[in-house]
Amino acid sequence: MKEQIGYSPASDSSQGRYLLFLDILGFGELVERLGHEEVYATIEKTLAPFHRWEALNGQFRTIYFSDTFVYYQEPKGYGDWAFLDIYAIGGMVLSALLAVGIPARGAITFGQFDVRADGTGRHQLYYGRAMVEAYRAEQREKWIGITIQPSAWRPYDAEKPGIINTFASEGVWLRREDDVLLLNPFIKLRAWSNMLFVPGEVEKPYSTHDAPEFPNDLLGLKFLRETADAYARRNDFLSPAAVKYHVTIAFLKKILGKTLYSWAETAVKPENFDAP
Repeated sequence: MKEQIGYSPASDSSQGRYLLFLDILGFGELVERLGHEEVYATIEKTLAPFHRWEALNGQFRTIYFSDTFVYYQEPKGYGDWAFLDIYAIGGMVLSALLAVGIPARGAITFGQFDVRADGTGRHQLYYGRAMVEAYRAEQREKWIGITIQPSAWRPYDAEKPGIINTFASEGVWLRREDDVLLLNPFIKLRAWSNMLFVPGEVEKPYSTHDAPEFPNDLLGLKFLRETADAYARRNDFLSPAAVKYHVTIAFLKKILGKTLYSWAETAVKPENFDAP
């Protein structure tokens, strides 16, 4: 019988950790195309939002290797705070990467995950079911975004029944038929729309409003839209790279809604976005 990887209340609740597994997409091509210093600069740009949220939150740590970043809960044990933090921070990290033109894909899980030094103290070892599950989940998807696996959201929903569907109705994520949640990475853009009712009421210039998260959302959406449009102009709708962008744009149009999506297109025009 095939082993099932996922949330087990009896074994994982007290010893589990929340984990975000994130891959830079197209990293191999980037290494082949760019010089060493440019690759280094790209990695530095990717690490920056992780380091920012490590400092602001204090409960999570980052592991980096090659094109992969693992952002994990340091104290063991389930907590509703950890679920709320990991999905919100995950969305804002992805938004920050997209804002500087770095596409990424990831998955959030909850379960056993250990980080420790080896016997010599020279190497750091990290392993566990949560990382295996997140890696497999990330590899399955054909888009640019973050999925939240049932192992991550079910403990929270067990404490607060119905809250996952309530958040879905508010545009935090879409719930797929397989119970995987598709995260809306543009958290500040969604929040401002909900609070102000009319997106255009956000004060200009948008580049300085609630920075860096709010402008990151606008620039991240701009990057995705312009890249998808570039593929469409070449009549490329089916190549693996093009599919990721077209699928992501279809998702964002649905979760943001026509009004907010259209407003975000105009918000990045120089007369609206840049300071005079």
